[in-house]
Amino acid sequence: MPFLMREAIQVRLNKRVNDIENGYRQNVGIIGSSGVGKSKLLCEFFQSISRNPKVLPVYVKTKTIDGRQLMQQWMGAVLSAVLLDRTLNIPKTLSGLLRDAENLIPETIAAVKHLQKLIRQEKNALAVRELFMLSGTLARETGKKVILMFDEFQALEKLPIPDPFLLLGKQMMLDKDVLYVVTSSSVDRAREIFRDKLSLLFGNFEVIELAPFGFMEMDQYLAARMPAHRWPQELKRFLFHMTDGEPLYLDLLIHRLEHYEVREFPQNVSSTLLLDVFCQELFDRHGRIALLFEKRLAQCAYIAKNSGPYIRALLALSHGRHKLIPIAAFIEETVAETQKILKHLVQDGLVVKSGSFYHNPDFLFRFWLKEVLQKRYDHYLPEERILWKHLFDELNRNLDLCARMTDEDLGKCIENLLNEFRNDVVEIDHKKMQCPQFSELVLLRPLPHSMGALMGRCSKGRWLFYFSPEMIGESECELVVGDAKHSRKISKKFLIALGGIDENAKLLAQEAKMQLWDLRYLNELLDLYDLPKIILTANKGNNETNETHESDVGAMAQSLSAFESR
Repeated sequence: MPFLMREAIQVRLNKRVNDIENGYRQNVGIIGSSGVGKSKLLCEFFQSISRNPKVLPVYVKTKTIDGRQLMQQWMGAVLSAVLLDRTLNIPKTLSGLLRDAENLIPETIAAVKHLQKLIRQEKNALAVRELFMLSGTLARETGKKVILMFDEFQALEKLPIPDPFLLLGKQMMLDKDVLYVVTSSSVDRAREIFRDKLSLLFGNFEVIELAPFGFMEMDQYLAARMPAHRWPQELKRFLFHMTDGEPLYLDLLIHRLEHYEVREFPQNVSSTLLLDVFCQELFDRHGRIALLFEKRLAQCAYIAKNSGPYIRALLALSHGRHKLIPIAAFIEETVAETQKILKHLVQDGLVVKSGSFYHNPDFLFRFWLKEVLQKRYDHYLPEERILWKHLFDELNRNLDLCARMTDEDLGKCIENLLNEFRNDVVEIDHKKMQCPQFSELVLLRPLPHSMGALMGRCSKGRWLFYFSPEMIGESECELVVGDAKHSRKISKKFLIALGGIDENAKLLAQEAKMQLWDLRYLNELLDLYDLPKIILTANKGNNETNETHESDVGAMAQSLSAFESR
């Protein structure tokens, strides 16, 4: 399927394979929320290079019972890689792999047997060190480059030593013939590991963020998945608004929709049908999205024996309580105890801390918590038809909201956001910003090229915002910079480029000391304040065809997010 973001990542991965074949290594970390397709992408990459005679792909499963089994998986993956290009009848046991591969890679086999001995002797530190050296041994013995892949690589923390990533980082510097390609759904934890443990002179990671589908990608997905159906624009907006483009949610909803018989070709999707599908997935106790959310809640029981306060904290976030004191009041706990609860939820990946805000970035999960779980808790009768109707009505209200959305509402959306600022501190992409309380907001005269302007007054002076849903080029940026020069006593200037901005225009804006916001950044701010995200349904710029750029050595790579519609 022509999902450009994923194709761009595959192209980047293939380039990294070519690079290591030519003596240059750049490891790759792919991060993103659970369900966006990281595992599938990694499996497809493994398949695509498995017949390359110059490389040996090694895929290590990290979802294991404990560190001991993880070590067994790692050893098995290394041995299986050697046999893969010779036979499909690969032994299913480690002893079988050792037997079949002994004549092919005797040096690596000897290393595995020594490693097994260390494990039996419970010499954990030595065993893990030998494990990390295994891929380099294989590369030297075969004369091939090893592409070592870990899905959810943060699980390497299960290995029985105090700081496995510090040791791994040291080994990576030595193994120049091993390319690491890893994924993680624990985005903040992964970034921390890359930054603090694996930011190496000869082995740094290029970090690529695999975001959910943008609106245009979702449109392509619907057309490819359901060619017999026609989607009215307001229903596509609604679907994107509710799912935020998460491929897993889209797949489960469309799978249920596919069960309805197509009586004519093409068939129009009706609003009643789509709302009913949402109700079944969210309200029915056997709905797969509802089961996913129940499983997510069950994590609270692993955090603490009394999971009640943790679930209440999640409910508080779904009700728009984002700061410590309002959350404490909602869950009826002390501030100190609430702080501990939120810390555990952040560590477990159920909550994100952004400056002074606590946030659950999954809109559909928040919706389910508030409109399904909370309503069930508050209901006193065994009859649930009234709850089903309430859910249907609430979904219908969101549908009406999406039907009224237009791309021309951009100025009002930004004004609504700025009106919510209360001297808050927010943090997005590890950059903090103080959001002052504005005493006055004024929409200024419109500029050419669909460009709008807004002036805000606060205790920190006057802030000037320019915004456009269109792609901003050099000439448009010159217009904005020139206009800003005529405004007096401006303390801060912002350019909100929702349709994208080319490199020359970006340089011009930076020289003029303008802060740049893209659509993703603006939508994250809107979501922090529980305001509807902006959905651009038309391709206003050239973002879907933008090529990714090389990152500087030691620096984080740019995110390949679906920029045009996040």
